[in-house]
Amino acid sequence: MSDQNLTLKACYQHYRRGLSQTEIAANLRLSRFQVARLLRAGLEEGYVTVKILEPARWHPELERAIEERFGLKAVIVVDNDGLEEEEVKLRVADAAGRYLIDLLEDGDVLGISLGSTVQALIDQLPDRIRKEVEVVQLIGGSSRMESELNSMILAAQLARRFGSRSHLLFAPALVSRGDLRESLLADGTIEATFAMFSRLTVAVLGVGAFAQGGTSRLVYGEIVDDALFPKLLARGAVGDVLSYVYRDDGTVLAGGVEDRLIAISLDDVLRVPHRIAVAAGRAKARAIAGALRGGFVNVLVTDSAAAAAICEQTEGAGAAKATG
Repeated sequence: MSDQNLTLKACYQHYRRGLSQTEIAANLRLSRFQVARLLRAGLEEGYVTVKILEPARWHPELERAIEERFGLKAVIVVDNDGLEEEEVKLRVADAAGRYLIDLLEDGDVLGISLGSTVQALIDQLPDRIRKEVEVVQLIGGSSRMESELNSMILAAQLARRFGSRSHLLFAPALVSRGDLRESLLADGTIEATFAMFSRLTVAVLGVGAFAQGGTSRLVYGEIVDDALFPKLLARGAVGDVLSYVYRDDGTVLAGGVEDRLIAISLDDVLRVPHRIAVAAGRAKARAIAGALRGGFVNVLVTDSAAAAAICEQTEGAGAAKATG
């Protein structure tokens, strides 16, 4: 039998009939090494072609480009198909929820921030997730009743999904004076929740677009007043994570609200092994890019329009330093 015939027989039995190399070796009275060589030859000679059917909503090129540019652990990009903003947000939230469930293990400590996409993620999780996970609120609450603006509500909702304990911050996100902040941080209940920050293994973070007409919870939630907002914009503010405002290059703007903020510190955020940004929409691309440059997050779940805009805006720009 010619080498060509042997190659064709081996390829037919492997790819059409699904036989293992051991079974083919027995049928053709060859060694497994010889069968492996024949299968490799089938690919090299073009007798066999491999076609990967990519899902319509998968964007590996965008994922790889952003992952490599910013040194991220993972990037998930879902297709927005020209859908309305809320529909895109739901797709991103669903993908983020699936990633989160796969990532979490028994014993993990999960931190949760706030925002409409974070709220959508929680809403789309199964009612009961059978993993032993503790949930920690990362930033104080809000007087606004919308749950997306109140991280205490979100943390409690998330903990119920796991049937687990939640560590809450019984305090507002922002207080009027720095000395009042210090007094609240000395409270035993708040102090106990702050002590959990060093144990965090995963954090889910929203990204606010800090621009005129943007989506930052700082603005929409009326945390930043009308006088401070334009001043921050004039100093180059593009977005915020956990109410820490930053520029395009990811540097944090001092003189914002951080001295009155009751939230996890950025140093503690950067120590969390998995920092997942959940953000959707082309309008958020600049804010997301700034968060990536700042290293605030190392996992990104977003949509194709936002991902494409991030790639366009950061083409040729320096990548963020890897922060783990």
